[in-house]
Amino acid sequence: MTRRSRAGLTALLAVAAAASGHAAPATLPSALEVNAGHLQATLDLAPAFPADLQKQLSNGLTNVIALHVALLPERGGGPVALYGREIDVLYDVWEETYSVTVKDPQAPHGRRLVFPRFPELRGFLAQARGVDLGPIEELGSSRWVLQTRFELNPVSKELLERTRQFITNPAAAGRTGTPSRSVLGAMASYLLKSADTGAEVYLFRSQVFTAREVTRR
Repeated sequence: MTRRSRAGLTALLAVAAAASGHAAPATLPSALEVNAGHLQATLDLAPAFPADLQKQLSNGLTNVIALHVALLPERGGGPVALYGREIDVLYDVWEETYSVTVKDPQAPHGRRLVFPRFPELRGFLAQARGVDLGPIEELGSSRWVLQTRFELNPVSKELLERTRQFITNPAAAGRTGTPSRSVLGAMASYLLKSADTGAEVYLFRSQVFTAREVTRR
């Protein structure tokens, strides 16, 4: 990513939030901590849920939830770390249960869960835990923000394919375990693109923080 493109990324993020995100709180309830030397986030995604979430997830079709979290310098510039997660939800109309497949860097080929009732499923979906954003020591004394994108049933097939490549390609990670700049650039273009018509997209930006303010575990 060139210096010019990095310099304009924060402005583009603001434009993307205004153009493609639904009305939503500017920030998500979240907590940051250092675990084994890595910055990890826990996010409360409930504010991103549409009012008819249960109806949408109970239609007997496979519904997809895509979550991306980017770590950005507050002063502007490209992301230094990205986290992606894809969740497939299928309601079994005969068993009246919800089958869930979660794909993320910890389980790139998916882990399967079953929830007998919607409140249990909603509670699971509302908490994104262990969002790994790379070594805390690389943050230095700079100020940072998290950019979170929550998408329900993404319309763009290209967008989903980029997500799956990011999750399932460990070779794309750099020496420290965070994605290379080429991967970051490709994913940034996805995060910044306007939402397709009919897409449920919510964009959030955290409050500014520094490494010193993060709880050590």
